[in-house]
Amino acid sequence: MPGINLLPWREWRRRRAVRCWQGALCASLLVGVLVALLGSVWLDRRLEWQSGVNDRLAQRIAGLSGDLEQVALLRELGDELLGQWNELQRLRDKGQSAGDLLLRLMEIVPPGARLDELQLADGELRLSGLARGGEDVAQLLRNLSQAPGLGAPDLQELVSASGGERFRLLVRLQAQESS
Repeated sequence: MPGINLLPWREWRRRRAVRCWQGALCASLLVGVLVALLGSVWLDRRLEWQSGVNDRLAQRIAGLSGDLEQVALLRELGDELLGQWNELQRLRDKGQSAGDLLLRLMEIVPPGARLDELQLADGELRLSGLARGGEDVAQLLRNLSQAPGLGAPDLQELVSASGGERFRLLVRLQAQESS
């Protein structure tokens, strides 16, 4: 049998396998580069889209921040108005209590006494006036001590004058409980 030399064929087959392997490697490299480029383009677009979303959100947040500043300003104004309302209520209540006090004083002052001056300050009521005699001043003191909301009267001055007895009193107001 003649000898067949298979070495060239094996050499050719090995070169062919190396070329196929190199072709597959180049194709893989080419596909990898293409995938990387496509991924990069997709990521860039995605980043642009996300940046746009972030910008829109930042604009909405800035708008809401302005609204929050308005809300805070309105809340501050509301608190101020509430304080003014409370002060008006307090003044109204104080005015009513002063009116009630004057009505009570009309009932308390005996017919023989007349009030010339009335001062209401810091929970104290200062009265000065003229009475026909000491009996009228004593009756006024008794009436004041029995009046609700008034403390014990303090006679500060009693002077005889041409028209009768001139007097000065100090009465502390008692705190009335609110219902």
